[in-house]
Amino acid sequence: MATIVKVKQPQGQTEIKVYPTDFTGELLTGVTVASATATHTPPSGTATSPTVSVSSPYVYVTVGALTVLGVHYVSVLATLSNTEKAEIVLVISVDH
Repeated sequence: MATIVKVKQPQGQTEIKVYPTDFTGELLTGVTVASATATHTPPSGTATSPTVSVSSPYVYVTVGALTVLGVHYVSVLATLSNTEKAEIVLVISVDH
């Protein structure tokens, strides 16, 4: 089951933000984040393509300009060094 994280600061339509996503709670002793992907789901319109970089236990997700006002979801799926998967969903409000 995915962990849901509501981002406290709204993102502006023209802003590009990096969200450090912490997978520490998903990692057993000796296990690291090996790779990750991110998928954007907008309230309407076309999804963007977030980029990710991994520095275990963090996945840094860069989310570009989100041109549609409303609530956006970014699913961050990490593949762990023991081949397990863990997911964190970022809930991002775009209000300006």
